[in-house]
Parts: sequence; C-alpha cells; structure tokens
Amino acid sequence: MPQIILDFNKLKTASKFLTYSLLVALPLTFPTNVLAQPTTAPTPAVSQPANSSEDAIIKKLVGQWENKDSSGQNISFIFTADGKMFLIMGFGEKSVAYPLKYQINSTPNPMYLDITLPDNPKPVLTIFDFTADGQMRLQIQGTNPGQPRPTKFSADISLFKKVSDNATLPKNVEILDPSQEKPANNPQSEAKQIVGAMNRAQQAYFLENGKFAKTIQELQIGIESTTENYRYRIVSQGKNNQSVVQTATAKKPDLKSYTGIVFIRKIKGETLTNTAICETVKPATQAPAIPKIPTKASQGVQCPAGSILLP
Repeated sequence: MPQIILDFNKLKTASKFLTYSLLVALPLTFPTNVLAQPTTAPTPAVSQPANSSEDAIIKKLVGQWENKDSSGQNISFIFTADGKMFLIMGFGEKSVAYPLKYQINSTPNPMYLDITLPDNPKPVLTIFDFTADGQMRLQIQGTNPGQPRPTKFSADISLFKKVSDNATLPKNVEILDPSQEKPANNPQSEAKQIVGAMNRAQQAYFLENGKFAKTIQELQIGIESTTENYRYRIVSQGKNNQSVVQTATAKKPDLKSYTGIVFIRKIKGETLTNTAICETVKPATQAPAIPKIPTKASQGVQCPAGSILLP
C-alpha cells in the first residue's frame, strides 16, 4: 500500500495558503499546508506566569483557531481537552479534518507543543505562545517530525485567531482517519483512494504554483505510476491550464477503472478548484473518457457513457 510522504517544512506566505503540506506519511490523504503570517510583526507575546499550570493553558487552547489569508481561504486547528487535535482544510465548498494528537509543556517561554501525526512515531516538536490580544503564535516553518525543536520564533511566524471555544467539529466536515483509509485486499478501493489523493494533490499544487502538475513525480506524494493492479497517469489538458485529469487504468479484466478531474472555477472574483471521479460501471481495462466540466455552479460534472460519478 503506497503512502503519501508529505513535508512539514514547505510552508510559505498567506497568499499561497496551501503550498505543500503538514502531515508526514498520512496514507492517501491530500497534502496540506499551514499559512505563514505575512511579514508584518505580530503583537508581542504575553509572558506566561511561572506558576501557570498546563491545565490553564489547555483550557485556553480548547476550541477552534483559524488563520485566514487575504483571499478568504483559511485553515483551522481544533484542540480538545483530552489531547486530541484536528487540522481542518477547505477546498472550495469541501472541508476535511485530519485527526492529530498534542501535548504541551507550559513551563518554557515560548511554550512547547508536540504534535503527533498519524502513522509516524516521531512527533513534530514546535513552540507556541499567546499574544496580548489573545491570538496564538505557532512556529510551523522549519519543523518536521524527528527534528529538533526550534528555540525561537522565525520572521514568518503563523498567527491564529480563536474563533470559537467549541471543540466540536463543524457539520459536514469529512474526517480523514488513516486507520480507516487502508483498504484490505481491495484493489478498487485502493485505486479510488489514489485517484482522489492525486486530485487533492493537484489542488494543492495549483494553489502553490498557479498551474497543475504534469507528472506524478511533480506531485511528490509517493505514488508509483504502476502497481500490481493499476497504471496511474496524469493527462494534461492543454496550455489553458483550466483542468487536469488523473486516471487509474485496471491491468486485470475483473477490475473497474477510474478517471479523476480537477478544474478551476471563478466565483465572485475568486479562483477555486473542484474535483470529481468517474468509475466505469463494469470492469474495464480502459479508464473513462474525460468528464464534461459544468458551465454553471449549479451543475455537476457529467461522466461519459459507461461510467458513473462517485459521491
């Protein structure tokens, strides 16, 4: 089962939003990234009292923290009181949540935050504190699992505003649980997941680079172009760079094939990316033809004859 190897180190400016990823070795989920704050200096941090208990800091952490860039894109962390943490990312109208775990040490200044990622025994060791106006400064740039903890904040610190004391996930947010993402001896489930991962990686790639990747290698998500059961491919859609197609073509006659598409749409002056996956109705050793992209926001993607649109 291939894994997507993501990097906690490629965090850019807020205008990029999703440059390329927070999580390491998260099986078959899309790469994510956390905004770095613009170069304007944040409000000086409030020094924590020497007797400040971890319970008090955790109580302050519990809830939803958001970082929003100038285009309205945002990323959120939700901290719970029992050491759980969710990274919430939005792509257009869709939002997903990654389950994480955290521990703090409130004695140092800045305070320590250890983030445990799924399927990686080595935590991300970082630092955080609170500003005078109640925001949270979190050092993300330059942190990776297994690497030493930074000793001070960098110039491109990430700044989060608390938007809710509620630690419950919002409605209609899909939880991507790695423990449930691994299909047991089901090649078709694997193919669907890989095409979905390629779609989402293309979204992140477009947001960082303003264009889609032309090769699987450019996506840097650890997917092999050929496995025992499928061949995976990226099909560029010309120079206009408005869409890109990912295919999973079955190598065995008893398996279905898949075509994924990522396309851009401009809504109220914002450029958003949308995705869809078509599945052959019957087993086929040829992937579905290119789906028809809707011309109106109210319309859905139309899969070609002999295939259906996956939910």
